[in-house]
Amino acid sequence: MTLPEIRSYLKKHKIDAYFLPRNNMFLEEDILEEENLIMSLSGFSGSAASLIITPEKTYLFTDGRYELQSKMETDAKEVEVICSSADFPLLWLQNHFENGKFSLMYNPWTISAETIVKFTEMFPKAKLLCDEKNIFGSKQSSKKAHVFALSEEYTGISAEEKISEIIPIIKHNGCDAYLLTSANEVSWLMNLRSDALPDSPILRAFALIKKDGSVTLFADNTDNADVLPMKKLEKNLKEIKKGKLGVNKKNMPQMICEIFGEKNLKDIGDIIRAKQITKNEVELQGYIEAHKQDAVAMIKFLYWLDNNYKGKTELDIVSKVDGYRAENDMFICKSFDTIAATGSNGAIVHYHPSENTNKTLERSSVLLLDSGGHYQNGTTDITRTIALGIAKQKVIDANTIVLKSHIALANTVFPKGTTGLALDAICRKELWKENMDFKHGTGHGVGFILNVHEAPRISTQAQSSHFYENMVTSIEPGYYKENDFGIRIENLYYTKECENSGLLKLEVLTLVPLDKRLINKYLLNEEETKWVNEYHQKVLETMSPYLDNRHKEWLEDACAPL
Repeated sequence: MTLPEIRSYLKKHKIDAYFLPRNNMFLEEDILEEENLIMSLSGFSGSAASLIITPEKTYLFTDGRYELQSKMETDAKEVEVICSSADFPLLWLQNHFENGKFSLMYNPWTISAETIVKFTEMFPKAKLLCDEKNIFGSKQSSKKAHVFALSEEYTGISAEEKISEIIPIIKHNGCDAYLLTSANEVSWLMNLRSDALPDSPILRAFALIKKDGSVTLFADNTDNADVLPMKKLEKNLKEIKKGKLGVNKKNMPQMICEIFGEKNLKDIGDIIRAKQITKNEVELQGYIEAHKQDAVAMIKFLYWLDNNYKGKTELDIVSKVDGYRAENDMFICKSFDTIAATGSNGAIVHYHPSENTNKTLERSSVLLLDSGGHYQNGTTDITRTIALGIAKQKVIDANTIVLKSHIALANTVFPKGTTGLALDAICRKELWKENMDFKHGTGHGVGFILNVHEAPRISTQAQSSHFYENMVTSIEPGYYKENDFGIRIENLYYTKECENSGLLKLEVLTLVPLDKRLINKYLLNEEETKWVNEYHQKVLETMSPYLDNRHKEWLEDACAPL
């Protein structure tokens, strides 16, 4: 159906609005292009999106990362773009229907039970309508996924051990079973991955974990005979319907409430995530080794770029950097779709080049390159802003302020339990001094061969994210000048206890030089200069043994003291 057809349908059936989120039944996961109904309806391709369609108009909700991109990709006559927080669609409904009396249709597979609870609390007079006919059609691809197991050599702990740790939690809450609906957490728990998504090797499945320790997986379109088709989930749930089923309503589709009924459901929250985001020693060592492998690819790429950028395009850059990573035998896939943006395209925070937007690299411009990989022993995510020839002074100065912001957080020592909100302010302070800012998070957790974005978060919205030992996070401040240029500097770090104080510090994982051509050393203080020089010394000492002579010589120059 097209947007005009949907509006006609709503008008005909006297429905005030339809709420369409971007996701399918795996609520916190990415989706395939053919599953992206929002893109097919509105043209918007960003990863954060939802639509509210009324008989008169269509509204697209996204966040600040996509402020420019959303307006470029949509027709303003057809779609009104609203950039705000994740909760804003509910606030918009509150403002749009002032009396709170309206009807809203939705697909119960694509909205969490927690969202429905919030909705009914905010709008007691409103009428919720389940889209039983699924008027938009299927939201899951029929493409068959290959399922594979990760070696315990890299996971550090078996699936059986992980399951044994959560069974007492299920029993303590008086539950007979727990339905795990986060595909990311299912993949971690079972040490299983798949190629269902091109840049995130998760197994898109639900897991029914019984208190006796048995686990049944449910997923469609896999090559694993032990994974039952999703249509058998209802039958398996009914077998325990007289018992108590533990769930996490935050990421559980409302459809489970429709199938199982509310009476015997118990919301015991997320019993996996805290264990998943706290990396064990084997996983941490894997991240360290994966970052060495990734640095080899990035150093080769940077050497190539210095000598070959003239006449090359953004798509050439994507192909080249992806190709260097793929040379490694441990490489599984990219950790996200590579961002390569030059000139004004760099101001579009999550820009991905296409045949229609592809720019040729220009001398005296900069390249913003955000890329990463999943390896058998860990996951990487790195952003470098790179000079193409001699950059303009305004760009050099802006890059240096962003670097100062990055260093401010990288050098911070903080108590266990510190929130991502507090860390965010530490990072932004240097930018704020210059009346500069950026409209995305400062950092995110990085999954172990899972989603590259996970908890904990560092952002203005991260009041509930708390940092403890052995967590992996990015630090990635930026600055974006519309129609001109974009800058972002991203390294990954893990939290480590300080020897004497018991406080936490950040230990760097990323081992790729910063572009010194974009650093105005006169804007750095003594401590910041020391940080840059010590970081480059670590990169040089760690990576030199892995490089041939020409790449080693390049690295020696790139890492020379300021």
